[in-house]
Amino acid sequence: MQEHLQQLYRDALVWDAHAGVFPSPEVDLNLLDEWPRAGASYLSINVGFDVMDSQDTLATLAAYRRRVLDNPDRFVLVGDNADIERARGEGKFALSFDIEGMNALNGDINMIGVYHALGVRQMLFAYNLNNAAAGGCHDDDSGLTDFGRQVVHEMNRVGMIVDCSHAGHRTTLDIMRESSKPVVFSHSNPSALWQHQRNISDEQILTCAATGGVIGLNGMGIFLGDNDIGIDTMLRHVRYVSDLVGNEHIGIGFDYSPKVDVDIGVILRSRPDYWPAGQQYDTPGIKHAGPAQLPELVDALADSGFDDAAIRAFLGENFHRVAASAWTSD
Repeated sequence: MQEHLQQLYRDALVWDAHAGVFPSPEVDLNLLDEWPRAGASYLSINVGFDVMDSQDTLATLAAYRRRVLDNPDRFVLVGDNADIERARGEGKFALSFDIEGMNALNGDINMIGVYHALGVRQMLFAYNLNNAAAGGCHDDDSGLTDFGRQVVHEMNRVGMIVDCSHAGHRTTLDIMRESSKPVVFSHSNPSALWQHQRNISDEQILTCAATGGVIGLNGMGIFLGDNDIGIDTMLRHVRYVSDLVGNEHIGIGFDYSPKVDVDIGVILRSRPDYWPAGQQYDTPGIKHAGPAQLPELVDALADSGFDDAAIRAFLGENFHRVAASAWTSD
């Protein structure tokens, strides 16, 4: 990086809206050091997804919460944007939790407030398949249910980011109509550049932007292209969204996971329907871009015409803006 960009990157708020670390109480959170080493300021880490039941999600959340709070010299558990600023000022890494799908609620709207109190600041409505609240992107998309509408309102009320990634097309449009606050696709790429059921249409991108929301760049090779995580490919996705809706609606949600010493094969084999055939999940050696590639991506953004303000917006200011609105309780 040129010296000017190095300084910009050092000073910037770098916000990764979603990590793809497999949620388990056995995960060693030392693996999160990869983010601050790469210059990241904040990360949302998932504590559960719809393949797990509510008990397993709560067990993972309890374990992660304890490890974060037991290391106050390294981590700040985020409740609002002021905590992120405090973490940056103290040279610590800011974290909060997210949940991918509504099975973790076990049909009980009151669980949203419980999860919020424990540090969950973002929830997705489905993880690929339909549930009691919403339709999934790999399913016969049923749209947002009556329970799902209650969930949107309760998330708005308690102060939690409404996240449409992994949900079905019809469902996401329903969610974005229902929410009174900005909505995000924390880790989704434009399907106009690469056709995949996990990617999102121009209509979804435009509707998200109309709420004041943000679309986060997913670093998984099968969502970027033909298992391609090259800088030019990532840049194409960022530029596409920027050209469509403007620089204020792009961000980072790499969905990245360092290697974990947990056998995830058991749960993957138990429910293969969550990752259906024909969607490239069986690609040998799936590649994944992560935070270490951000300096190179910043270089590419600058070379392609993004000015300093647009780069800072992409790195974190856009998601920070959404959080300032969404994390305020009604």
